[in-house]
Amino acid sequence: MPLRAILARRDLALDTLVPAAPDAQVRWATVSELLDPAPYLRGGELLLTAGTNLPEESGTLAGYVAALSAAGVAALGFGVTPVHDTVPAALVEHCRARGLPLLVVPRETPFVAVSQAVGEELERLRMAGQRRFTTAGRSLTRAAVGATPVQEVLTTLSSALGCWTELVGSRPLGRVGRVPALPAETRELIGKVRAAGGPLSAKLQAPPDEVVLHAVGEHTRDRSVLLLGRPRPLDATDRAILGIAVALLGLLSRSQPAVVDDAGRLAARLLLSGAAPDPAVEPLLRTLLSGGERADVYRVLHARWTRRGTRPAPSPTLFGTRLVDDTGEPVRAVLADQGDEEAHLALLDELRAAGWLAAVSGPVPGDALAEADRQAAMLLVRAHAADRPLLPETQPDPFDALLEGEEARAAARTLLGPLAGRDGPSRTLRATLRAWLARHGSWDRAAADLGAHRNSVRYRINRIERDLGVDLSDPEQRMRLWFALSRFDEEAP
Repeated sequence: MPLRAILARRDLALDTLVPAAPDAQVRWATVSELLDPAPYLRGGELLLTAGTNLPEESGTLAGYVAALSAAGVAALGFGVTPVHDTVPAALVEHCRARGLPLLVVPRETPFVAVSQAVGEELERLRMAGQRRFTTAGRSLTRAAVGATPVQEVLTTLSSALGCWTELVGSRPLGRVGRVPALPAETRELIGKVRAAGGPLSAKLQAPPDEVVLHAVGEHTRDRSVLLLGRPRPLDATDRAILGIAVALLGLLSRSQPAVVDDAGRLAARLLLSGAAPDPAVEPLLRTLLSGGERADVYRVLHARWTRRGTRPAPSPTLFGTRLVDDTGEPVRAVLADQGDEEAHLALLDELRAAGWLAAVSGPVPGDALAEADRQAAMLLVRAHAADRPLLPETQPDPFDALLEGEEARAAARTLLGPLAGRDGPSRTLRATLRAWLARHGSWDRAAADLGAHRNSVRYRINRIERDLGVDLSDPEQRMRLWFALSRFDEEAP
């Protein structure tokens, strides 16, 4: 994140003694009073110190500043009082000589406030990147079903990333923006990326632009190559947006991969994040699915590899869809609803025979896929406990008749109380409670499911009872918490 975002925070009242470059970036804030903190730093930190052990001898002080600069510290924040009433003049001079930005943290600003501000700004940037990714994904998907899909995808990508784009194969296939004269090595790199079995991507410099080359199409035959360039390197969100464009361009080439490709993976993640498919992209989604009877009804599948050894890559042929997100555990997939429970049971049996234990949600419209994702997650927990694949009960859930979706989610948050946090410990406690309830309170079986020690499970369950003020030997309490877990929105911000 830009250092200037922290300097602009009026609530911190930071002052600058040695200015930073306009594009200076901070990756985190940390406090250290060590004489030599450099071995414990990774670079990019806003290092905060009150100068408790600051050396007085000029040569040693120069070494201190030189070590911080060599470690890649983004800036040094010096807190005045109680150790120093002012920033030592020698420290200012050494920082200026090394080009290390130096900030004054006033007495009324605690270091924890600075650390919290950095965390808040990082989270704000993350959320902005997520919104930009979702917006660009929708725009690119709409472009892919336009009258001139390749050119429209290139145009949308160029607008989203602020770059020029060009797609080349055995001949030019599309171009947006002014493509500069590229160095002679470009042709050789294009040949390598296009070749079957060649690298998927490459980069080169064509000042002032950084040029990215990415393969489009199957890995087992000659492919086209997408080139794009701009002065700024791509960040994580830019690369994710580029991934969607590459996937869609590959889809437009009508490749039929034997393993999950970027198109299916990214489209599945986008849909399961809660992004409703635009009606205009329904035909595109249908090309990623296999043999559904109804074009506007879907199901979500969760599957876990049950055999020893490394989990194999999911096969779209086996899963019956190319909309497969295999980036985490479990594997998730969006299926076309077959209109027949037996067809989905047959799919579950085929997956089980191939080593996958799976569960499938009930049928939902495209704007309810996130809810179906949660249902499939809970079903898989039960499937694992029962050691058999599962579909949802065919009888309607009376709780669904009593509570609307948002009302149920609000009730779940209330019931879970302190367990409803988005932090890592809260997620761990929810996962432990879910596994323990699914295993009917068996410490050993829940521990095996979680890959944890049984004593760790006991500790977490005891903590849950203490934090919630409940007795989990009471079946009514267990029922209430299972209700809450089954309706809690894990993906909500």
